[in-house]
Amino acid sequence: MEIDIVSVPFSATGRAGGAAAGPAAVHAQGLIGRIREALPTGWTPFETSPVIGGERSLIRSSETGLLNEAALAAMIDGVADAVSASHTDGHLPLLLGGDNPILLGGLVATGHRASESESPGTAGLLVLAGRESAWPPDKSPTGLASDCTLGLALLAQTNAVLSNGLSRRLPLVPPGAVAVLGARDGAELSAAGIPSLSGSILVKSDEDLGANAAQPATGPALARHVSEAIEHISRTADDWWLHVDLTVLSTHALPHVGSALPGGLSWEQLTAMTRAALGTPGLVGWSVTGYDADNDIERIGAAHLADYLVASVGALPVKTATPSGSALDALTQTQTAV
Repeated sequence: MEIDIVSVPFSATGRAGGAAAGPAAVHAQGLIGRIREALPTGWTPFETSPVIGGERSLIRSSETGLLNEAALAAMIDGVADAVSASHTDGHLPLLLGGDNPILLGGLVATGHRASESESPGTAGLLVLAGRESAWPPDKSPTGLASDCTLGLALLAQTNAVLSNGLSRRLPLVPPGAVAVLGARDGAELSAAGIPSLSGSILVKSDEDLGANAAQPATGPALARHVSEAIEHISRTADDWWLHVDLTVLSTHALPHVGSALPGGLSWEQLTAMTRAALGTPGLVGWSVTGYDADNDIERIGAAHLADYLVASVGALPVKTATPSGSALDALTQTQTAV
C-alpha cells in the first residue's frame, strides 16, 4: 500500500510564505527518503503534485466575514480531488499543510459534502489540537478560516452565514463522530463570548490528558486517551480521519506557530498519540498543519516536524494481502489484520 504525501501550501491569510511555505521546508529535510526507510513492510511513500489554491486575497468577505475566501474554496476542491484519487487507488492520504482548513477538503472526499439532498457521511474525525477552531467567521478577530475550521465542519454549531459557493463545498460531520484532544483555548473563547464546542463534541484539554502534570503523562497513558476517543467516534462512524494541528504542541516544543497558548504537548507526547491513532483500524486519512516556515529561519521546527512524521509512520500496520474492493475497505482490512 502507498501513503500519498500531498503538499497543500495554503495560507488562510492570503499571503505568500508562512504556513504556505511549510510543506517545502519539511520536504527539504529529506522527508520522502526518510519515510521510505521508516515505513513498515508493504508500504511505500509517493509524493503527489501539490494542491494549489486559487487567487489569493487580503480582503474579508462582506458576506461571510472570511478572509481569502475564493482561494479557500478552490483549495477545498483541489484537496477533495486529490484525496478522492488517493482513495480510489487504495492509498492512504497524508495532507501536509499549510493551514488548518486543508482538513475540510479531506473530509469532503470521505463523503461529507453538505447539501439539501444528502445526509452526513459516516466517517468521523479525531483532532489533536491546541485550539477548537470554533469561531463563527463573522466574529473571528482575524477572519482566518483557521480560526473556524472545525466549526465549519460542524456547520450547525457555528451559526455562520456563508456564501452559496462556500457552503456547497463544506463537509458536514456529525458531532457524535468528533473528538478533540489537547485543546486549551477555553478561557480565550469564554472571554470573547464564543461558546465552546465541548457541549456537542468530545473535547479533552491538555490538562485532561495529564500532559502538563507534575509527572507528565507518558506514551501508554496518552495512547489510552486516543483509544477512548476513537471508541467514542466509532459509536457513530465506521471510519475516521486524523487531523493534527501543531498548536497542540507547547511553544517550547514548537515556537514557530502563528498564535501561541500556554501549556501544550511535547513532541514525544504528540508522537505517542499519533502512533496510537495510526495503528488503530478505521483510519482513512491524516492531515498535519500549523507549521509557519517564516518564523523558523534556521529550520529547527522543520527538522522536528520531519522527525515526528518519520517516527509516527512506523506505527502503520504491516501490509497484508486484501481482497479487491474500495480503497477504504482495503485500508481497514489491512489494519484489522494486524
